[in-house]
Amino acid sequence: MGFVEQSVEDLGYDYRVMPWYVRTTATGVAPRWSEPYVNEATANQYFTTYNLPLRRTGDGPDGAVIGMVSVDVPVQRLRSLLGELPGHPEIVPVLISPEYRLVVHSDPRFMMKETVESLIEKHGRSDLVPLADKIKRREKIELRHVVVGDGPGVGDGMVRYTFGEPIGTTGWTFTLSVDERYILAQLNRITLWGLLGGLLGVALCVGAVRRYSGLIAKPIEDLTESARHFAAGEFDYPISHTEREDEVGVMARTFDSARGSIKRQMSEIADMGAARARLEGELNIAADIQQAMLPTGAQFDAGEVHLEFHGLLEPAKAVGGDFYNLFERDGDSLWFVIGDVSDKGVPAALFMARTMTVLEVAAQLGGSPGKALQEAAKHLVEGNDTCMFATVLCGVIELRTGALALASAGHEPPVLLRADGRREFVPVPTEGPLGVDVAEGYPAWRGRLMPGDTLFTYTDGITEAFDRDNNPFGSDRLLAALDPDLDTRAQCQSMVRHVHAFADGAPQSDDITVLAIRYKRDARTRERFAVKAQLQPPLPEHAVRDLIAQVDAGLAGHGLPATVMHDVHLVVEEVACNVLSHGCADGHEPALELLASVEGNRLALEFRDNCHAYDPLSQPPPDLDADIDDRPIGGLGVHLIKELAEQVAYTRDDHHNVLRIVLHIPYPESSA
Repeated sequence: MGFVEQSVEDLGYDYRVMPWYVRTTATGVAPRWSEPYVNEATANQYFTTYNLPLRRTGDGPDGAVIGMVSVDVPVQRLRSLLGELPGHPEIVPVLISPEYRLVVHSDPRFMMKETVESLIEKHGRSDLVPLADKIKRREKIELRHVVVGDGPGVGDGMVRYTFGEPIGTTGWTFTLSVDERYILAQLNRITLWGLLGGLLGVALCVGAVRRYSGLIAKPIEDLTESARHFAAGEFDYPISHTEREDEVGVMARTFDSARGSIKRQMSEIADMGAARARLEGELNIAADIQQAMLPTGAQFDAGEVHLEFHGLLEPAKAVGGDFYNLFERDGDSLWFVIGDVSDKGVPAALFMARTMTVLEVAAQLGGSPGKALQEAAKHLVEGNDTCMFATVLCGVIELRTGALALASAGHEPPVLLRADGRREFVPVPTEGPLGVDVAEGYPAWRGRLMPGDTLFTYTDGITEAFDRDNNPFGSDRLLAALDPDLDTRAQCQSMVRHVHAFADGAPQSDDITVLAIRYKRDARTRERFAVKAQLQPPLPEHAVRDLIAQVDAGLAGHGLPATVMHDVHLVVEEVACNVLSHGCADGHEPALELLASVEGNRLALEFRDNCHAYDPLSQPPPDLDADIDDRPIGGLGVHLIKELAEQVAYTRDDHHNVLRIVLHIPYPESSA
């Protein structure tokens, strides 16, 4: 093996019109690498040529070209250099030529045989479309993508991060694709090896350029010697004379600048990885805290009555704005709320925590679900400069009777799933969401859960879940997915599975939250129950009618004869009208509580008010034989109650009037 020195004129062609010469001299003082080529002169091995224009000192980047330094580098050497990166299968280094060919690649099927465009078209790698766009625009590459199709050392569905940088003005691009799991598990190790690789590359470049500089007296000899070392693959040859102002110094400083650029890029990669790890760690902690705020599935018991519930929340991001909560009050009622905060992510999670706290405090103050929503609305409007809001469904269930009251602030209507399979949306009246304004009132819907019934509540992440064709899950699919034979845990899990199966891999557009409550009673226990109803100041416009509606909702479904319900209406109306009209002096509004209890064939109505002491039973009976014009006003209502009742009694207890009225329930006798 020897060394041959030959002038350019001996080549037999005019190099000044060759494409590699024209392209290189048009780029100022910047060097340029050629597209890989192979021919007989290269012994059928791929080579690439490094071309650097030499210009007179002081002429600037557009001065006259006095020469050209060209170094032929075997592509195999580039592959070997990149092969010194960590040999982990989850790291794929790729060197891409100006015509987007994969010059260096870890998979022989793709190296020098494929381009970025052919990977996308032939191998279905649609996740590489953003990469191709950035390479064409010569932009820095920082991509997160999910692998599709076939690829080297990667599986379909794997999440990868691809970083890259155009190599100066050469038209070449270097990318490094890393598996997300590998980044999270061995970030420090990747950073260390990347820095070492970058420093090694800079050292090799500096060494090669130093060899070119030489002495001013023999620049051609030094450049030729350096070219010989480069051709032999000795990239660690030293680079010197970076302080010189001639053409040799220009080349030396070019390599030195590349070294500094690589250092900065590797440092930025390390900082970016550390910041991402910290952010993901903090979001994971926030997600754990948010899930811990939600109650887990449980069961409330009240004698032979059991109330079973379960909820699920799947945020669209690490944390979300949906929420639900349940809490027991007075030992015989279960309050629950489910809500959806506008927006998603961390801001929604913070507003969600505030809304949950305000709603729980408002519910503990007592009253109806509508009053709880109104009280919560007042607090959430204050200081809400971000104009965030939450739709909320609030309800209360009496454990012993199944009486149900619901109020809504712009939330989705719940579904009542009966034990026999009937299902229907509950027509709950609704007002605006919390946080925007305070409504004058949030009207309540009242009903009753029968044994085996399930109340299913949800957020719009269920009905507005979209498939790949942008079709919503919708209300009809929600009703069809409910199964009366499932317990609450299985009911919630089944609904979420149906939604995911419908979406079929489409991105989750919103938080998904479901809450199911099932009312059960021991079938072996004879029915014995009580119903509570009350009127509290400030009294509604139709207070007596509201009290009767509460009683009807509690007694509904127990099969009481129509005649008994008629008598109940008469008794409640008579007693309530007397209390509200004549009970309290000085214009104060009274508070009236009613406890209706059924045991066997006896229905007891116990009225309790806070008015001044008054015994209606002490009044003389009316003279029914007297002429109506001579008969004094009053007394007929009490007389009617005595006629209807099996027992009537009055007591004064703790500054309260207590009137107890017992009615007989004439159940039909069973036939033999």
